[in-house]
Amino acid sequence: MKRIRKIGLTNFILLISSLILVIILIAFSFTKNAESATAIAESWQVKNNIRRISSSLSSMESKKLAYIYTGQIKYKKAFDAAHQQYDSLREVLTSSVSNNKEQTELMQKIEKLVEIEYPSLDEQSIAGLASESLRKELNDEIQSTQKIQEFLEQMTQIENVLLQKRNDSYDIWMLLIIVGIVTATLIVGLSLYNLIGRIQPLLEELLETKNNLEDSNRSLNVTLEKLNNSNHEKELEIRAKEKAIQETEMLNDSLRVKNQQLDHFAYVASHDLQEPLRTVSNYLEVFQEDFPERLEGEATMYFDFINSAVDRMRNLISGLLSFSRIGTSGEIENIDLNETITKIKEDLSSIMERRGILIENDLLPIIKGYKIEIKQLFQNLISNAIKFTAPEDQPHIKIDFDETENFYNFHIKDNGIGIPDKDYTKIFDMFSRLHSTKDYEGQGIGLAFCKKIVELHHGNIWVTSEFGKGSTIHFTIGK
Repeated sequence: MKRIRKIGLTNFILLISSLILVIILIAFSFTKNAESATAIAESWQVKNNIRRISSSLSSMESKKLAYIYTGQIKYKKAFDAAHQQYDSLREVLTSSVSNNKEQTELMQKIEKLVEIEYPSLDEQSIAGLASESLRKELNDEIQSTQKIQEFLEQMTQIENVLLQKRNDSYDIWMLLIIVGIVTATLIVGLSLYNLIGRIQPLLEELLETKNNLEDSNRSLNVTLEKLNNSNHEKELEIRAKEKAIQETEMLNDSLRVKNQQLDHFAYVASHDLQEPLRTVSNYLEVFQEDFPERLEGEATMYFDFINSAVDRMRNLISGLLSFSRIGTSGEIENIDLNETITKIKEDLSSIMERRGILIENDLLPIIKGYKIEIKQLFQNLISNAIKFTAPEDQPHIKIDFDETENFYNFHIKDNGIGIPDKDYTKIFDMFSRLHSTKDYEGQGIGLAFCKKIVELHHGNIWVTSEFGKGSTIHFTIGK
């Protein structure tokens, strides 16, 4: 994945950099192309104004002649209208060619000739002209008109040259735009082709990994289905328990009292049983010390059986006494479970080094509870996970959690020998054992301790397992 990200990032940077340069070129070309289009439009406008001025001057000339020969006032008015149109067009054209020195000079020459040859008509001056002087005036005027038309033609030619340059500029920038677009397309195509060529082996590797993961997922799905079924059954069980709790809410107080009485009874009974057990043990020691000559053959074996039974009884009574004392060690307080797990690892450091035990845990929360009992809960479950792992296997224990609105849900997973489905609830019973003491030592009270500690913290405890592959102990602690 790192190689894919490296290759993808490099190609992406090159692609984006190239595209940015091409886009800048295209944008610049578009700007210049637009400027050329505007300049072309201005040239056409200048040519159109030159043509209209020429037309106005021709109209002025014809209306002037008609007025001179006929003296009719309508021709004088027509001449004035044509002159006004000329003045308007002259201002526009002068402004349009103001940045062209050559055009400006020609326009100034035209203005001077028009001022001379086409002044405002005066009826008296026109009427007073002699026929001979009139003919001479008309001949001079024709020559001036020809000069004006020549100047206008020169302006048109100059504008045609300028228009051709602007058209060429427009075509060049348009060509650059097309080249830029084609270049951008080629860059994208080559970049994609190069990228595909580079990542194809990685994609094939990923495809192979995907197939392997799918195979693993199929096996995991089977396990998950079993877990889901187990969880569903557990959810149904929890719902049934919640319903039963709601239905028996009125009996909780009396049950608590009875439980306290039972705990007191267990404490008294276990405490009182210690005395006769010590008596039996002491007399056995006295007999063995005072009459060693009578302990021969089977008698010695019988005494060993008795001593062994006494030791087991002492351990069971001690466990029962400890069981009755759960919840009496102190007050509820905030407990940092990360510190608790660290202390447990320190306590188990010797066996962890000897067997190469790996204990992993998420960042665990801070909960409220009885500190000693919570440590005992986690230590019992971790010790069980270690004890019930085959000697030839390296124990691997994973501790994680999730939470809901009212509970922290903890999960302690191991790679041990597993638990048969039929024994999922039996293992939490007091003095319940699934294996003989020859295979695994213990009195069968560890998980019963855990159950009572969890219930003391308003939670529930259960197990899921795949026999021969490992187990997961789940328990909840109220917030």
